Amino acid sequence: MSPYLMIFAAAFLWSTIGLAAHFGGAYVWMALIRMSIAAVFALAVGARLSRWGVLPGLLLGGLCTAYLAAAIYAGVGPAAYLLYTAPLWATLVLFALGERPSGLEVVSVGLILTAVVVMYVASATGEISVVGFAAGLAAGLFYGGYIAVARQYGKRGRDAEASLGAMPYAPIATLPLLAAVDSAPTVEAVLAGVYLAIFATVIPYWLFASAVSKVSGARASVVASMEAVLAAMWGVVVLGQIPGVYTVVAYLLITAAILITLK
Repeated sequence: MSPYLMIFAAAFLWSTIGLAAHFGGAYVWMALIRMSIAAVFALAVGARLSRWGVLPGLLLGGLCTAYLAAAIYAGVGPAAYLLYTAPLWATLVLFALGERPSGLEVVSVGLILTAVVVMYVASATGEISVVGFAAGLAAGLFYGGYIAVARQYGKRGRDAEASLGAMPYAPIATLPLLAAVDSAPTVEAVLAGVYLAIFATVIPYWLFASAVSKVSGARASVVASMEAVLAAMWGVVVLGQIPGVYTVVAYLLITAAILITLK
């Protein structure tokens, strides 16, 4: 399978995360259940515990928790687009490690960064939640870090440690948040967590980690941002979340970045 097709398949599955968050509700429990089940599943199919899995695992746990919070507070579409501050962070980290992005990749990352600024204006004017905006930025930072780590691991033949091997360590990032939770998980949260564990974690992260070593980090990030386009569509069609003017502008900028990168 083409690495770009694998990344797109992962993006499609990730695009349903916001819907699961909307119906599950309790994002801390959803995140913990999601990552705990994913950890058990990963170990069951042969993932090995290794120190190499700790860093990507913690990044995945942070990403999972922050993104679910963003989907609930900012809405499905805005949360997905805010996630794509990731190319900026990934490109900066990889640049520091010696990987030089192409001209088109730089333009694409610039467009995405501009979209983030527009989303900030949307939060400042009340178009989207400030809390949701902050959670989305945090998710982007975790995601960008994961992309950079997966890219470097792939070069060293450690794809497994960046995907399934990282899962057993992911719940560690969410556990401290339980101190702020004063209720048991609902049935909806449990069901959403199970769905997210299988169809939005194990399968797509394996696809992404297997493909990212074959393309540049910045390009993989932008192709994966098709997740945002699809998530916005689910938000409108399924949940009736109609985006405001600033949000639509941000959507268009991200879409332009995707098209430029695929030229």
